[in-house]
Amino acid sequence: MKTSKSYYLCQLVGSLLFFFTIFLFEINAEKENIDLTHEFIALLKNLIFYIAVSHFVLRAYIKKHVSDTKSSFKTYTIATFLAASSVTIADVVWGLAFGDSEKTYFSVNYILVTTLANLFLYTLWSSLYLALTSIVERIKLRQQLRDQELASLMNQINPHFLFNSLNTIRGMIYEDKDKSAELVTKLSTLFRYNLSTDTKAHTSLGAELGVCQHYLDIEDIRLGERLKVNITISPESKTAKIPTMGLLTLVENAIKHGIAHLQKGGTVTLSSKVENNILLITVSNPFREDLVKSGTQVGLKNLQQRIGLIFGSKGTLNKTSTDNLFTVSLALPFEPV
Repeated sequence: MKTSKSYYLCQLVGSLLFFFTIFLFEINAEKENIDLTHEFIALLKNLIFYIAVSHFVLRAYIKKHVSDTKSSFKTYTIATFLAASSVTIADVVWGLAFGDSEKTYFSVNYILVTTLANLFLYTLWSSLYLALTSIVERIKLRQQLRDQELASLMNQINPHFLFNSLNTIRGMIYEDKDKSAELVTKLSTLFRYNLSTDTKAHTSLGAELGVCQHYLDIEDIRLGERLKVNITISPESKTAKIPTMGLLTLVENAIKHGIAHLQKGGTVTLSSKVENNILLITVSNPFREDLVKSGTQVGLKNLQQRIGLIFGSKGTLNKTSTDNLFTVSLALPFEPV
C-alpha cells in the first residue's frame, strides 16, 4: 500500500477507535436520559476537528519545519501545542454556537482542561507519527541501498561479458572472416538486449532463454560440432522471475570453462522445473580440472550476490563437481512475472 493511503487509513481508523471508545464510555456512564443524536453529533464533531487539525496543522507544521534530528523535539513540541490550541479554540466556538447553554465554555477552567486533554492526545499522535515515519524512512533507505547495490552489480557484469565476447570474436577473425562477421551481428543483438534491460534487476525465464539461444548460436559458430546442447524446460517455469542475465551467466560459464577446453567438446545440459512453489534450474557441463584456467569467477559471484538481494535467504546457488561433471543449481521462490 502506498504511504499516503496508509497515512489516511491510520488517521481514520485510529480516530474512529479512540472517539468511539469515548462515545461508549459516555453512554455507559449516563444510562438514563441519553440523547443519542447529541452524542452522535459530538462524535462526528470530534472526528472532524481532530483529523483536520492533525493533518492541516500538526502534520503540516512538522513536515515544513523538521530538517534534522536536532530540530525534531522543538518542532514536535510547537506543532503539538499549536494543534491542541487550535482544537480548543474550535471546541469553544462550537460550544458557544451549538453547545449546552448551561455550560461556561469560555471559562479559564474549561479552556485549561480542554487544552491539557488535547495536548495529551496530540503528544500521543506525534509519538506514533514519529515512530511510524522513522520506520518508513528506514525501509526506504534499505530499499535505496539495495537498488544501488543491484545497479552496481549489473554494471559490473556488463564489462565482464563484453570482455569475453570480444575474446570470442578475436579468436575467429583469422580463422573465418565470414563467421566473424556473423558473430558481430549476433553479438549486437545480445548487447541490444543487455542495454534494454540495463535498469531491470530481474526478468522471466522465458525471456532469458531467448537471449541464451542467441548466445548459443554464437558459440555454435565458434565451436561447431564440439558444442551440443540439451534443454529441458517445463512450460510453467518460463514465467518465473530470475535475475537478468542470470541464466546467460550459467550457460556462458559452462561453455567458457568447460566445453571450450575439451578437444571433443561436450554437452551443456539445461533444465528447469517448479516443485512446491520453488523454481529449480540446473546447468551442467563436462570439464577437465587440469585444463580449467583459474579465473576471477566474476559471473557466478555476481549472480550469487544478486540472488541474495532479490530473493534474500530464499534463493540459493550451489556448485558441485563430480566425475568431471560441473553442475550449478539454482533454487528460487517461484514468482511469475
